[in-house]
Amino acid sequence: MSSRSSTSLGAKFVGAVLVLGLVLLILKWALITAAILIVPFGVWWAWDQTRDQRATRRAEAQQMTDRRRRDEIESRASVDAAGGCGWCGSRIAHRDDRGTLVFPVDFHRAEIEEQLRSASASR
Repeated sequence: MSSRSSTSLGAKFVGAVLVLGLVLLILKWALITAAILIVPFGVWWAWDQTRDQRATRRAEAQQMTDRRRRDEIESRASVDAAGGCGWCGSRIAHRDDRGTLVFPVDFHRAEIEEQLRSASASR
């Protein structure tokens, strides 16, 4: 084996080690950079998801409360056991502008909506 070929073999070995070291350095840098970025953005993402879920649950709970309130108020505008209006106490059936018989809840719709608005404004 000549001196020239062993030098060439040594140079190739050193070159391969340098390339491998450079690749490992770049890989290490990429992983560290990813970790540095993933942690704060991961925490931010988790916080954002939790906040959105809380807001959604709060909105759903508010809708259920509003629905229950509406049902309770509208239930007052019904025909009672004696055949009268549960809202105003009238024993005469309600009629609309055209003279057609209507349910108490339809006849008192404006009053019901006003009571719902005043109840939501007082919250």
